[in-house]
Amino acid sequence: MLRKLAVVVAVSVPVLAGCSDTGAEGEACAPTPAADVTTADGWLGRIGQDPENISIAVDDGNGRTVDRRVDDQQPIASAVKVVPLAAYARAVATGVLDPQERVPVTEWERWYFPGSDGGAHEQARSRLPGDTVTLDRMVSAMIRESDNAVPDYLRDRLGDSALVAAAEAGGWHDYQPSSKLGDAIRLVEPDVADVWAAARRYAADPEYREAVLSKPVPPYEAQASWADTTPTASARQLTSMHRSIATGGFGPGSDIARAHLEWQPAPPGLVAIGFKGGSYPGILADAFYLRRADGTVATAVLLNRRMPADIWMTATQHPAEQGLLVRAMTEPEMVQRLACAA
Repeated sequence: MLRKLAVVVAVSVPVLAGCSDTGAEGEACAPTPAADVTTADGWLGRIGQDPENISIAVDDGNGRTVDRRVDDQQPIASAVKVVPLAAYARAVATGVLDPQERVPVTEWERWYFPGSDGGAHEQARSRLPGDTVTLDRMVSAMIRESDNAVPDYLRDRLGDSALVAAAEAGGWHDYQPSSKLGDAIRLVEPDVADVWAAARRYAADPEYREAVLSKPVPPYEAQASWADTTPTASARQLTSMHRSIATGGFGPGSDIARAHLEWQPAPPGLVAIGFKGGSYPGILADAFYLRRADGTVATAVLLNRRMPADIWMTATQHPAEQGLLVRAMTEPEMVQRLACAA
């Protein structure tokens, strides 16, 4: 989310969506609820309402799955940060990086575009005060608060080949490194052709940085159009990254990445829950996994693009789709209802 977003008055848009006669397991489908992004049930209606812009991939780990548009590329906002996390974790596991290295905050903030992450950086600095921070705690800010400066810091330090190799190890083939800072610059300087070159210049050149920050942020409509051109992934690619980390199939560093993704308490009866989501104007992305004591792993990804402003603004204030995904991974009845809606 970028600073100075336009304030849009929320309007209720109840829509009764149809559904197929049977779900994934041949069971009869109940009528789909009215669309409402403030409740898990209402999200079933929203999913039925917008088949062209919502991708879903759910696997409850016990043989029940829901797939819709799983190979379509969609903007994923901060959900992309699972890749720099994986690259960092592999670098630590192989001795390339020391997680306890003290990093000057000034080095971290060279890659910071004020206001470009909805206050995440300020929240991270409140949790991590001081003039230096350990590399591992700085990386935690990328996942917990969703700080946008850390992934660019890691890309600059590790190099593109490390990011591509980490994505490949996680089953995300054809991954292309991106730049949160560069994309923010492109929003205020639309003619920027090479976003990574712009990001590196911003980090190294105080005069260029000042010039960029002096430019006005465009209105919401322009931000939404920009968001639709930001880096993409498929639901299958995000699922593969999270599943490989959850199961250890990623290889060296799996445990390190898990420690960051699993920072929130697991629901009762589960070993752990891992999560990384993201949001840009008109864009929502959520990627989860659950680990159980019996060794099974559930995954759930939902990607929604081109959301009307009022619906998006409401959804960001009420993340009910996350509750829907967790329930779909843990409740057979909900995964059946989701299959009907999808």
